[in-house]
Amino acid sequence: MNLPEKKFNIEISTNSIIKVLIVLFLLWIVYLIKDVVAILFFAVLLVSILEPIVGSLTRRKVPKIIAVLLIYLLLLAVFSLIVVLLIPPVTDQINQLINSFPQYWAEISQEFSDLSNFFSQYGISQSIETSFEFLKTQLGGSTDGIFSKVGNIVSGVASLFIILVITFYLLVEERAIKKILKSLVPGEYLPYSYQLVNRIQEKLGLWLRAQLILGLIIFALVFISLTTLGVKYALILAIIAGLLEFIPYLGPFIAGFIAVVLTFFQSPITALLVLIIYILIQAAENHIFVPNIMKRAVGLNPVISIVALLIGGKLAGLVGVILAIPLVTALSVVAEDFFNKKKQDESKLE
Repeated sequence: MNLPEKKFNIEISTNSIIKVLIVLFLLWIVYLIKDVVAILFFAVLLVSILEPIVGSLTRRKVPKIIAVLLIYLLLLAVFSLIVVLLIPPVTDQINQLINSFPQYWAEISQEFSDLSNFFSQYGISQSIETSFEFLKTQLGGSTDGIFSKVGNIVSGVASLFIILVITFYLLVEERAIKKILKSLVPGEYLPYSYQLVNRIQEKLGLWLRAQLILGLIIFALVFISLTTLGVKYALILAIIAGLLEFIPYLGPFIAGFIAVVLTFFQSPITALLVLIIYILIQAAENHIFVPNIMKRAVGLNPVISIVALLIGGKLAGLVGVILAIPLVTALSVVAEDFFNKKKQDESKLE
């Protein structure tokens, strides 16, 4: 039985090709100025966090510029307190870790050497040695890269200052984002653009505030637990655990791995207790903290989140990793509108 042949005709107009080329050109321009785009996006993130607080103060008859200045002063006070209370012990623990690192590395080297000798009778020692040499080369290169980037601190401070200035303007200036959109977007698309930006800001604000609260809770739990066990570098490990909460799914695993490895050199039994503590904290996070703290902040699919982190890291390094999730969160709002419109058009045709 011969099935009827189906022919598909695909027509691509010159106008469509031009539009695709324009989009690709704009994406290329964005990539070239990715540092500027990152600064602007960081500013929008800060606005998303602070705008509800500013709105709450202005509803209490506080002038907007005074409200923003009060928030900035509060942030400055909190930052100064963190510097005074945390920087000295963190610096001390980092110095201890740097001084102890050669010993740790020697122990790791010995373990790999013993492992290689053990497997030599099975003819696979060469692969282990090759893997170890690769690890050693990569770790050494990463360490050199970290120290070579110390000079970027000044650039980072300058970028932070610019972000704070832009954020201040966006918070103080009435309808600042709408004015910017009005100068960029054609008139017929303005109402939708206003609505879209408001929803993106709301979603980003909810997500970021929830992540900050979650990071602080994890920091406190890890610090108290490790300090109780007498673990070295408890403060550094707690800070790492809190910060890595911003990397979904992979972050807690990485933080736990670092803590267990460092603690293992202090005491294998303590390392086992640390592993149990991290598992318990992760269980509490998944079943108690996340459902209650993140209930209004809709999360992303795990696969999408991990792919976004990989792409962000490849395109823009650490800044790309930091901005990957909030950027994809913003794009998810646009994608949601697109698919909803497509469904509506399909339902009209039916």
